[in-house]
Amino acid sequence: FLQTGLCQSTLMDNKRRYLRMRILYSLLFMLLVCQSGAQTTGSYAQDLTTLRDLIQKTPSYKDQIKGQEGIRYKKRFEQLLNDSVADVYDYKYFYNLAQLFFPIRDNHLGFYQIGMNYSVAQYPRFTGNIDSLRSHMVGKHRDSVEGIYFYDNYYTVGLTRTKPGEYIGVVISSETPAWIPGEIAIHLYEFLPNYFKAIYGHPKYKFYQFKPIEKYAHHSLVNSYFYSSMSEKVYTKVQTPADHVNLPGNIYDYHFKNIAPDIQYLHIKHFSSYPAAIQRSELFYDSIKNALTAPNLILDLRNNNGGAKKVSRKFTMLVKKYARKGRVFILVNNGTISQGEIFTLRLRRMRQVKVLGQTTQGMLVYGSNYGRKQKLPSRAFEVYLTDMRGKKRLVPYESFGLNPDIVLTADRDWLEQATEIIRKR
Repeated sequence: FLQTGLCQSTLMDNKRRYLRMRILYSLLFMLLVCQSGAQTTGSYAQDLTTLRDLIQKTPSYKDQIKGQEGIRYKKRFEQLLNDSVADVYDYKYFYNLAQLFFPIRDNHLGFYQIGMNYSVAQYPRFTGNIDSLRSHMVGKHRDSVEGIYFYDNYYTVGLTRTKPGEYIGVVISSETPAWIPGEIAIHLYEFLPNYFKAIYGHPKYKFYQFKPIEKYAHHSLVNSYFYSSMSEKVYTKVQTPADHVNLPGNIYDYHFKNIAPDIQYLHIKHFSSYPAAIQRSELFYDSIKNALTAPNLILDLRNNNGGAKKVSRKFTMLVKKYARKGRVFILVNNGTISQGEIFTLRLRRMRQVKVLGQTTQGMLVYGSNYGRKQKLPSRAFEVYLTDMRGKKRLVPYESFGLNPDIVLTADRDWLEQATEIIRKR
């Protein structure tokens, strides 16, 4: 009996200790939550101020935000500072920070959330009727920004204007658990017809991502590519089995061939300055430097992602030499960026050179030597900073890109279209 009583007493003591520990842990948890909430509430001003300070150090800010622009920028910052937002998950928090980038044309700048894991309740949602929205969007003209867009075969959004110059993209159907109907995946802020500042929810992970420039062209939002997504496609109104505008990502770096007795084809994917890439470019250059003999040359720079002038220089001289006697037709698209755009500008000054295709991206003035990333104080956001600038004569092309002499359509093979143009001239 004594032994049994002792066991019961021990059990009761253990139970009391267990209850005390639970209460203690609960109090500690509540304290941590309160502290976390207090830190989150105070982080907005810190994030905004830190981001302003980082942006002001960039060459693009120094070039563009001065005089009256500088006064307006300061006033906007003060307005945003007074508009406190407590929750880092709140769309308004990210939108307010992103507005510090809006007046600056620098396509190499990057800004996005990190470490976010959204619940259904937290993500911004459309408050209207989805079926009514779908019916309204179906009737929109294909040339209108508004309408129904496909993100590959994963989900569709209805892009609708909410006020002058502002649009939201509402998920109206989904084949992926990442998105449910009613969630808002796209925010566009128009600053020129068909030109936007854009904030997207990443298609796979849903964190917010700011894009300094978005364009509506060929019935698509042409800059809506996302790293580490489930697709390499963009938001588009028209789903086609073949992509005639872009080249495959796994295509060879260089290619040369004869496509007709009077037409030769030269493709250059990049002007990378990595040692191995330079070696490949020199070997390829040596193999073709005496091979350009046909009266017409199609120079394919689609999706050329740039590189260094020291690599592009030899190709510039080669094509210029050829253009003294032959005709050059350069293919460019929205994926033609940086040194690829500068390379095109150098060549198009010649009378025998014509540019075909789509407006380039406009990413050719500023850049980053070191790829420096900086987290904001809340640790919820990261900015990718630029630290170098190109020549001032290139500034008008930043964000707007180079317009082609002849626009090609997205519904037919571009080599076929280029060949037809060559035959007619």
